[in-house]
Amino acid sequence: MTSFTLLTCKKYDEGGLVARRCKNLFGGTKSGSSKTWKLKKYEVDGIDSTYLINTGGIPDFYEKHLTITLVDKKDMCSYNASSFIFKYSGTISASYKSIIIGNNIDLITLNSQCRIIDNINYCSRNIFYPDQSDPISEWKITKLTRNEVILHKQNKKNYHIKLQN
Repeated sequence: MTSFTLLTCKKYDEGGLVARRCKNLFGGTKSGSSKTWKLKKYEVDGIDSTYLINTGGIPDFYEKHLTITLVDKKDMCSYNASSFIFKYSGTISASYKSIIIGNNIDLITLNSQCRIIDNINYCSRNIFYPDQSDPISEWKITKLTRNEVILHKQNKKNYHIKLQN
């Protein structure tokens, strides 16, 4: 009972467990707070596939980054995120146990993982959409600290994504 009281007490600047999770993920608790994450591991059915997603040397998730920005913090936080090729928007559960990722990108075709930037056609694996037919993708947040986020998705296969800043 004591630990519950300490984590939710208003006198602490952090504001409890949920506020700390928001700060860990976005770098702050106010709209517009933004943080950059870099892919450290992409695992499919226990096999490290991190280097395989960087097809054709496209500097997307592995060589570059994913920037996630808090848009609105209500019952479910809404956010925008972008990498070199992909742009996303979605929501995160109030408890920060799951994240819903929605495609918000101008792809060549719906099932394509390519995008034209400055008249150059870039293609890269969209790691957050292992099944491209889904309009949204829901992931469980299994770890969220200031420096690390681990996501898990059970689809036809087991997927784990580890991001660090």
